[in-house]
Amino acid sequence: MRGAAHRRGQFPFTILPGQGVVVLPISVQALDQGSTDTRVTSGNAEVDALCGGGFFRDSIVLVSGATGTGKTLLVTEFLAGGVTNGERSLLLAFEESHDQLHRNARGWGYDFKQAERDGVLRVVSTYPEVATLEDHLVEIKRVVEQFQPQRIAIDSLSALERVGTTKSFREFVIGLTSFVKAKQTVGLFTAATDTLLGGSSVTEAHISTLTDSIILLRYVEVFGAVKRGMTVLKMRGSDHDRDIREFSIDADGMHIGEPFRSHW
Repeated sequence: MRGAAHRRGQFPFTILPGQGVVVLPISVQALDQGSTDTRVTSGNAEVDALCGGGFFRDSIVLVSGATGTGKTLLVTEFLAGGVTNGERSLLLAFEESHDQLHRNARGWGYDFKQAERDGVLRVVSTYPEVATLEDHLVEIKRVVEQFQPQRIAIDSLSALERVGTTKSFREFVIGLTSFVKAKQTVGLFTAATDTLLGGSSVTEAHISTLTDSIILLRYVEVFGAVKRGMTVLKMRGSDHDRDIREFSIDADGMHIGEPFRSHW
Protein backbone atom coordinates (compact mmCIF):
# COMPACT_ATOMS: atom_id res chain seq x y z
CA MET A 1 0.00 0.00 0.00
CA ARG A 2 2.14 2.84 -1.34
CA GLY A 3 2.53 5.92 0.81
CA ALA A 4 0.66 4.57 3.82
CA ALA A 5 1.23 2.27 6.78
CA HIS A 6 -0.78 -0.93 6.77
CA ARG A 7 -1.16 -4.18 8.68
CA ARG A 8 1.05 -6.98 7.36
CA GLY A 9 0.28 -10.67 7.36
CA GLN A 10 -2.80 -12.79 6.83
CA PHE A 11 -6.05 -12.20 8.71
CA PRO A 12 -9.14 -14.39 8.98
CA PHE A 13 -12.44 -13.04 7.66
CA THR A 14 -15.98 -14.19 7.09
CA ILE A 15 -18.94 -13.05 4.98
CA LEU A 16 -22.21 -12.52 6.81
CA PRO A 17 -25.70 -11.44 5.70
CA GLY A 18 -26.30 -7.77 6.41
CA GLN A 19 -22.63 -7.19 7.28
CA GLY A 20 -20.70 -8.18 4.18
CA VAL A 21 -17.00 -8.90 4.68
CA VAL A 22 -16.07 -9.05 8.38
CA VAL A 23 -12.29 -9.03 9.01
CA LEU A 24 -10.96 -10.36 12.32
CA PRO A 25 -7.45 -8.87 12.86
CA ILE A 26 -6.83 -11.17 15.81
CA SER A 27 -3.05 -11.45 15.57
CA VAL A 28 -2.51 -7.68 15.96
CA GLN A 29 -4.57 -7.18 19.11
CA ALA A 30 -2.71 -5.38 21.87
CA LEU A 31 -2.18 -6.82 25.35
CA ASP A 32 -3.67 -3.78 27.05
CA GLN A 33 -6.55 -5.27 29.07
CA GLY A 34 -7.04 -3.98 32.59
CA SER A 35 -6.66 -6.09 35.72
CA THR A 36 -8.52 -6.42 39.01
CA ASP A 37 -8.04 -8.10 42.39
CA THR A 38 -11.79 -8.67 42.80
CA ARG A 39 -12.71 -12.31 43.40
CA VAL A 40 -15.89 -14.13 42.40
CA THR A 41 -17.09 -17.54 43.49
CA SER A 42 -16.64 -20.63 41.35
CA GLY A 43 -20.04 -21.73 42.63
CA ASN A 44 -18.41 -24.31 44.91
CA ALA A 45 -16.97 -23.17 48.25
CA GLU A 46 -14.48 -26.05 48.34
CA VAL A 47 -13.14 -25.20 44.87
CA ASP A 48 -12.91 -21.54 45.96
CA ALA A 49 -10.67 -22.62 48.85
CA LEU A 50 -8.36 -24.54 46.49
CA CYS A 51 -8.06 -21.42 44.31
CA GLY A 52 -7.13 -19.08 47.17
CA GLY A 53 -10.58 -17.54 47.56
CA GLY A 54 -12.25 -17.92 44.17
CA PHE A 55 -11.57 -16.76 40.60
CA PHE A 56 -10.41 -13.26 39.67
CA ARG A 57 -13.17 -11.21 38.04
CA ASP A 58 -11.17 -10.76 34.80
CA SER A 59 -9.62 -14.24 34.58
CA ILE A 60 -9.98 -17.06 32.08
CA VAL A 61 -10.11 -20.50 33.74
CA LEU A 62 -9.50 -23.68 31.75
CA VAL A 63 -10.95 -26.94 33.11
CA SER A 64 -9.28 -29.92 31.43
CA GLY A 65 -10.21 -33.55 31.95
CA ALA A 66 -11.37 -36.86 30.51
CA THR A 67 -14.99 -37.70 29.83
CA GLY A 68 -17.06 -38.16 32.99
CA THR A 69 -14.64 -36.42 35.34
CA GLY A 70 -17.00 -33.55 36.15
CA LYS A 71 -16.25 -30.74 33.68
CA THR A 72 -19.89 -29.99 32.92
CA LEU A 73 -20.70 -30.13 36.65
CA LEU A 74 -18.08 -27.45 37.34
CA VAL A 75 -19.64 -25.36 34.55
CA THR A 76 -23.10 -25.87 36.09
CA GLU A 77 -21.93 -24.85 39.58
CA PHE A 78 -20.05 -21.86 38.11
CA LEU A 79 -23.21 -20.62 36.37
CA ALA A 80 -25.40 -21.37 39.41
CA GLY A 81 -23.00 -19.34 41.57
CA GLY A 82 -23.51 -16.39 39.29
CA VAL A 83 -27.29 -16.79 39.22
CA THR A 84 -27.41 -16.98 43.03
CA ASN A 85 -25.49 -13.70 43.26
CA GLY A 86 -27.69 -12.02 40.66
CA GLU A 87 -24.96 -12.00 37.99
CA ARG A 88 -25.97 -12.36 34.36
CA SER A 89 -24.48 -15.67 33.27
CA LEU A 90 -24.01 -17.06 29.76
CA LEU A 91 -23.44 -20.68 28.71
CA LEU A 92 -22.22 -21.42 25.18
CA ALA A 93 -22.60 -25.18 24.70
CA PHE A 94 -21.21 -27.10 21.72
CA GLU A 95 -21.73 -30.71 22.82
CA GLU A 96 -25.15 -30.96 24.49
CA SER A 97 -28.59 -29.61 23.62
CA HIS A 98 -30.44 -26.89 25.48
CA ASP A 99 -32.87 -29.40 27.06
CA GLN A 100 -30.07 -31.80 28.05
CA LEU A 101 -28.26 -29.02 29.88
CA HIS A 102 -31.45 -28.08 31.73
CA ARG A 103 -31.96 -31.74 32.70
CA ASN A 104 -28.36 -32.06 33.92
CA ALA A 105 -28.75 -28.93 36.06
CA ARG A 106 -32.00 -30.23 37.56
CA GLY A 107 -30.20 -33.43 38.54
CA TRP A 108 -27.90 -31.34 40.75
CA GLY A 109 -30.70 -29.19 42.13
CA TYR A 110 -30.41 -26.12 39.88
CA ASP A 111 -33.40 -24.71 37.98
CA PHE A 112 -31.81 -23.25 34.84
CA LYS A 113 -35.19 -22.95 33.11
CA GLN A 114 -36.44 -20.57 35.80
CA ALA A 115 -33.14 -18.66 35.75
CA GLU A 116 -33.57 -18.12 32.00
CA ARG A 117 -37.14 -16.92 32.55
CA ASP A 118 -35.83 -14.48 35.19
CA GLY A 119 -33.31 -13.11 32.67
CA VAL A 120 -30.17 -13.87 34.72
CA LEU A 121 -29.10 -16.88 32.63
CA ARG A 122 -28.89 -17.54 28.91
CA VAL A 123 -28.04 -20.94 27.40
CA VAL A 124 -26.99 -21.03 23.73
CA SER A 125 -26.48 -24.50 22.29
CA THR A 126 -25.27 -25.25 18.76
CA TYR A 127 -23.24 -27.83 16.83
CA PRO A 128 -19.68 -26.66 16.02
CA GLU A 129 -19.97 -27.91 12.43
CA VAL A 130 -22.77 -25.48 11.50
CA ALA A 131 -20.28 -22.62 11.01
CA THR A 132 -16.60 -21.77 10.66
CA LEU A 133 -14.54 -20.65 13.65
CA GLU A 134 -14.66 -17.09 12.32
CA ASP A 135 -18.46 -17.22 12.18
CA HIS A 136 -18.61 -18.68 15.70
CA LEU A 137 -16.42 -15.86 17.04
CA VAL A 138 -18.57 -13.18 15.42
CA GLU A 139 -21.73 -14.83 16.83
CA ILE A 140 -20.23 -15.17 20.32
CA LYS A 141 -19.32 -11.48 20.30
CA ARG A 142 -22.84 -10.59 19.16
CA VAL A 143 -24.46 -12.64 21.94
CA VAL A 144 -22.13 -11.17 24.58
CA GLU A 145 -22.74 -7.60 23.43
CA GLN A 146 -26.49 -8.23 23.49
CA PHE A 147 -26.74 -10.07 26.82
CA GLN A 148 -23.86 -8.30 28.66
CA PRO A 149 -23.03 -11.25 30.96
CA GLN A 150 -20.82 -10.99 34.04
CA ARG A 151 -19.63 -14.59 33.66
CA ILE A 152 -19.26 -16.82 30.59
CA ALA A 153 -18.85 -20.59 30.30
CA ILE A 154 -17.92 -22.49 27.13
CA ASP A 155 -18.42 -26.27 27.05
CA SER A 156 -16.28 -27.23 25.25
CA LEU A 157 -13.39 -25.76 23.30
CA SER A 158 -12.37 -29.25 22.16
CA ALA A 159 -15.58 -29.50 20.15
CA LEU A 160 -14.75 -26.26 18.35
CA GLU A 161 -11.18 -27.34 17.66
CA ARG A 162 -12.29 -30.05 15.23
CA VAL A 163 -13.89 -27.59 12.77
CA GLY A 164 -10.73 -25.65 11.89
CA THR A 165 -6.98 -25.81 11.42
CA THR A 166 -4.50 -25.50 14.29
CA LYS A 167 -3.69 -21.92 13.25
CA SER A 168 -7.32 -20.86 12.90
CA PHE A 169 -8.21 -22.45 16.25
CA ARG A 170 -5.42 -20.61 18.07
CA GLU A 171 -6.47 -17.33 16.43
CA PHE A 172 -10.05 -18.03 17.50
CA VAL A 173 -8.97 -18.57 21.11
CA ILE A 174 -6.80 -15.43 21.10
CA GLY A 175 -9.71 -13.40 19.80
CA LEU A 176 -12.13 -14.98 22.28
CA THR A 177 -9.97 -14.63 25.40
CA SER A 178 -8.91 -11.05 24.64
CA PHE A 179 -12.54 -10.06 24.02
CA VAL A 180 -13.77 -11.67 27.27
CA LYS A 181 -10.93 -10.21 29.35
CA ALA A 182 -11.50 -6.73 27.89
CA LYS A 183 -15.08 -6.99 29.18
CA GLN A 184 -13.75 -7.68 32.73
CA THR A 185 -15.80 -10.89 32.56
CA VAL A 186 -14.75 -14.12 34.25
CA GLY A 187 -14.70 -17.06 31.83
CA LEU A 188 -14.71 -20.82 32.44
CA PHE A 189 -13.77 -22.93 29.41
CA THR A 190 -13.61 -26.73 29.28
CA ALA A 191 -11.37 -29.01 27.23
CA ALA A 192 -11.34 -32.80 26.91
CA THR A 193 -8.24 -34.99 27.29
CA ASP A 194 -7.71 -37.99 25.03
CA THR A 195 -6.87 -40.50 27.78
CA LEU A 196 -8.92 -41.50 30.80
CA LEU A 197 -6.09 -41.61 33.36
CA GLY A 198 -4.52 -38.25 32.61
CA GLY A 199 -2.26 -37.06 29.83
CA SER A 200 -2.22 -33.73 28.07
CA SER A 201 -5.05 -32.32 26.01
CA VAL A 202 -4.40 -31.13 22.47
CA THR A 203 -6.67 -28.18 23.15
CA GLU A 204 -4.90 -27.45 26.43
CA ALA A 205 -1.52 -27.38 24.68
CA HIS A 206 -2.80 -24.71 22.28
CA ILE A 207 -4.40 -22.40 24.84
CA SER A 208 -2.77 -23.04 28.21
CA THR A 209 -0.51 -19.98 27.87
CA LEU A 210 -3.55 -17.81 27.08
CA THR A 211 -5.47 -18.77 30.23
CA ASP A 212 -4.96 -17.41 33.75
CA SER A 213 -5.84 -20.62 35.61
CA ILE A 214 -5.92 -24.34 34.82
CA ILE A 215 -7.89 -26.92 36.80
CA LEU A 216 -7.09 -30.53 35.88
CA LEU A 217 -9.61 -33.32 36.46
CA ARG A 218 -8.51 -36.93 36.02
CA TYR A 219 -9.05 -40.52 37.05
CA VAL A 220 -6.59 -42.01 39.54
CA GLU A 221 -6.18 -45.75 40.18
CA VAL A 222 -5.76 -46.50 43.91
CA PHE A 223 -5.49 -50.08 45.20
CA GLY A 224 -7.45 -51.48 42.27
CA ALA A 225 -10.19 -48.82 42.40
CA VAL A 226 -10.60 -45.87 40.04
CA LYS A 227 -11.21 -42.54 41.79
CA ARG A 228 -11.52 -38.96 40.60
CA GLY A 229 -8.75 -36.44 41.28
CA MET A 230 -8.50 -32.65 40.96
CA THR A 231 -5.54 -30.30 41.03
CA VAL A 232 -5.08 -26.58 40.35
CA LEU A 233 -2.13 -26.55 37.95
CA LYS A 234 -1.87 -22.80 37.54
CA MET A 235 -3.41 -19.64 38.93
CA ARG A 236 -1.75 -16.40 37.91
CA GLY A 237 -1.38 -13.76 40.60
CA SER A 238 -2.64 -15.96 43.44
CA ASP A 239 -1.55 -18.66 45.81
CA HIS A 240 -3.44 -21.94 45.39
CA ASP A 241 -3.58 -25.51 46.62
CA ARG A 242 -1.03 -27.69 44.82
CA ASP A 243 -2.15 -31.15 45.96
CA ILE A 244 -3.97 -33.71 43.84
CA ARG A 245 -7.17 -34.11 45.80
CA GLU A 246 -9.74 -36.84 45.61
CA PHE A 247 -13.27 -35.64 44.90
CA SER A 248 -16.69 -37.22 44.62
CA ILE A 249 -19.90 -36.38 42.75
CA ASP A 250 -23.40 -37.01 44.04
CA ALA A 251 -26.87 -35.48 43.75
CA ASP A 252 -25.66 -32.43 45.71
CA GLY A 253 -22.77 -31.73 43.34
CA MET A 254 -18.99 -31.95 43.76
CA HIS A 255 -17.22 -32.56 47.09
CA ILE A 256 -13.46 -32.13 47.52
CA GLY A 257 -11.64 -34.58 49.77
CA GLU A 258 -8.12 -35.17 51.07
CA PRO A 259 -4.89 -35.27 49.02
CA PHE A 260 -4.14 -38.66 47.47
CA ARG A 261 -0.93 -39.02 49.48
CA SER A 262 -3.14 -39.80 52.47
CA HIS A 263 -3.94 -43.14 50.80
CA TRP A 264 -0.36 -44.36 51.28
